[in-house]
Parts: sequence; C-alpha cells; structure tokens
Amino acid sequence: MTYKDPTVLVWLLAVLPVAAYGAWRVGAARRRRERLLGGMADALAPGFSPARRLVRDGLAALALALLVVALSGPLVGTSLREVQRRGVDVMVVLDTSRSMLAEDMKPSRLERAKREVRGLLENMVGDRVGLVTFAGDARRVCPLTHDATTLRLFLDDVDTTSNAKGGTAVGEGLELALDAFDEEYPAESVIVLLTDGEDHASDPPPSEIAYEARARGIPVHVVSFGTEDGGTIPVRDARGRVKALEDEGEVVVTRPDEALLETIAGIADGSFLSAARTPFPLDELYAKRIAVMEGVTRASATREEGIDRFQWALVAALACLALRGIVHDGRVP
Repeated sequence: MTYKDPTVLVWLLAVLPVAAYGAWRVGAARRRRERLLGGMADALAPGFSPARRLVRDGLAALALALLVVALSGPLVGTSLREVQRRGVDVMVVLDTSRSMLAEDMKPSRLERAKREVRGLLENMVGDRVGLVTFAGDARRVCPLTHDATTLRLFLDDVDTTSNAKGGTAVGEGLELALDAFDEEYPAESVIVLLTDGEDHASDPPPSEIAYEARARGIPVHVVSFGTEDGGTIPVRDARGRVKALEDEGEVVVTRPDEALLETIAGIADGSFLSAARTPFPLDELYAKRIAVMEGVTRASATREEGIDRFQWALVAALACLALRGIVHDGRVP
C-alpha cells in the first residue's frame, strides 16, 4: 500500500501522547477512587473498570490515527486512466547581436533574456517550445520540442557568436520562426520575440512578417531589452582589455527601438513588454496570454494510477468512535 501524501503520516506521532494521556487518566482515576473511598472502593463503586476505561481511550486514539491515515490518501489497487497532453507551440526568437552585450541590464541584455527564457521553461507544462537566434542572419537552434532539458542545453551555448553575420535581422528571425509551425494548428501557435529592436534593414522587413503572422492567426509577443538611457557595448582590444565599442572615435550607445517593437506586436495581435520596466516579463506573458490559450491535443496515453481508499480508514474511524460510545467505563452519568 502506498499513500497519495505520505508526509501527512507524520501526524501519527501526535497520537502517542494522546494515548499516553488516556492511560495516565485511568491511573489517576484509580488512585483518586482509592484515596476517597479507601477499602470500601469496590463495594461503593462496583461498576468502575480501569480496563474498560483503557479500551475507551484506546478506541479514541485509534480513531484519531485512522483519520490521519484517511487524510494521507491510502492507495490500494490500481486503475487505468487515459491522459491527454494538450499544449501550445511557442517559438522563442532571441536576438544575439552585439548590441545585446550592453550592460544597461545586468549582467547584460543577452544574459537577462536567457534568464527569462529559462523561467518560461519552468512554467510550461504540455507545451512545445523551439528556439531561433538571429543577428545579421537567423538560425533555428532547436525545433519545437516537449523536451525542455534539451532546449536549456542549447540555450546555455547561445552567445553573440551563434550567428555567422553581424547585424540585427529581426525580420529573418520572425520568418524562420513562422515557418516552424504546423499550418494545421495556427491558432495554437505563438511567437515570443526577445530583442532590443535595433533592426538593420533586415530582409524581409519585420512588419511584413508581422502581417503574415496576423493573417495566419499567430500572435507575436515582444519583450524589449535595454533601458531608455541605453548602454555601451563592451569589446576586447588586441591586448585583451575590455573597452566600449567606438565608431569613428565616438563611443557607441545602443538604445532599444521600442517604437518598432510596439509596431510589430500591434500588427501581429501580440503584446509588448519592456524588461526594464517589468521584473519578470515572460512569467507575466505566459500567465496572461499563453497559458489561457486552449491548446491542442498532441498525444494521449493510458496511465496506471492507485485508487484512493480514504473511505475505508474514515469508516473504520467512525466505527471506533461508535464502539467507544457503547463501552461503559462504570462512571455515574
């Protein structure tokens, strides 16, 4: 026999002091009877029975123990139950351009974005998730999968060298993500774009792919990384020293293009969040926009489950209490 919640059984330890207190009460009653009645105790109170007192208190302690067992959910026997897996397809599109190295979000925009994706994976149950990275080009790092562990391994290896070309091709990243979905279930698909939005003339334009996603009924939710003041991009020189990236002698300051990102989300019926203003944007996005989607059944299986027999313990506890009411200990009402 197993239990649905075996941790509840620790409360059986509370039954021991209850039983000990009952036994102490019987002894105390016997001593009090002898002290008051002396040698005439048996003649004056012939109905008193310490044994029946012990039985009554023992039945009360046993009833309490059985109630604890009932609460723990004793599982006796098994039954077969069909389990269906329903979920949503989520393609994460992650910006790996050099501007994501900016440290206006600690430790960097890219590391903050990766942290958000890991948190998203913790929330997802039954959903499939895939990963596309983009800089000057786009690459599908992981196809749609139920295996969150595998995707975490791919995510750990993502950095600014994940894509061959420099730049920020937002449109190509969205296009590659859109191609990953099964056209049979467009309403159960969603794209999550994580970027600072500095698009460098990508082909196709991101607005064009946003319109295509809208036509297919696939929302594009966008999370912006970077503060309003922006940040510099750390690079290493030939001597290995870290300094800020310069362009023609001027330090480059990168700022998120929130106007572009809000436009993409608006066209594709998605939502826009700023990681600089929202502590856990992907948690909020999943709870409010993704988890409420109906999802699609992709697999079903028969699972063997234990049968909860708490009723047996509950009926036995009630029987003990009823029997306790029948046993008379000899006290005068």
